[in-house]
Amino acid sequence: MEIIIDWQKFGTVFGLALVSATLIVSAFAIGVRLLTNAQHAVPGARKGKSKDIQREVVYRVLSYVAFAVCVAALLYGLYDIIPYFDPPKK
Repeated sequence: MEIIIDWQKFGTVFGLALVSATLIVSAFAIGVRLLTNAQHAVPGARKGKSKDIQREVVYRVLSYVAFAVCVAALLYGLYDIIPYFDPPKK
């Protein structure tokens, strides 16, 4: 039995896996960085500085969006892998 590898499809899968992994890791790193920036704005926000209050809110919201992207990618991966979610083929 001869095994034939379709290198074009293999390259496509490899490229998509590499790009998606890079995007997920980058989104998580950006989320951590934005959350850290929000924590650095807290002392100024507690003193009532409106610019620091605004920065804290914006940084927190953007960090939560970045983390939501990571969670969505994780859930999609689980949905794609787990056969329970796959409808039976007729």
